[in-house]
Amino acid sequence: MTTPDGFAPMAFSKDGLIGLLGPYYWRQDGDRLVYGFQSDARHGNPNGVIHGGALTAFADTLTGHLIEHACGRKCATIALDSRFMAAGKVGAWVEGRARLRKLTRSLAFLDVDIEAGGELIMAAQCVYRVFTLDAEHGRGGA
Repeated sequence: MTTPDGFAPMAFSKDGLIGLLGPYYWRQDGDRLVYGFQSDARHGNPNGVIHGGALTAFADTLTGHLIEHACGRKCATIALDSRFMAAGKVGAWVEGRARLRKLTRSLAFLDVDIEAGGELIMAAQCVYRVFTLDAEHGRGGA
């Protein structure tokens, strides 16, 4: 399968775990960001469907990206509460959409929906620590 129109690779999707699971893609859709990846055998579990760990890693990556895109600051996951709604077939294009419910000076709260083949397969709520910019040193601080 080819990547759907309008999606571009995420700049960091070659590094670390993301490099093993990706590449991940994203695109602007009106005022929302949409994320995606092409699932394959690497993403499968022994039951022949997309592994929950692959979906959770994808959700964690896209929500972190959305926060950085929204406020320009680095962040770290505090909680990611996931619910698996259906089985996604290995080989399906997987898309994720997140909604930033609330952004404070130090926390972000998000909802995430993950679909495969147009069917909702996972929903999650996330809480992130958002780091303030340490102007003196040019790096994130608490």
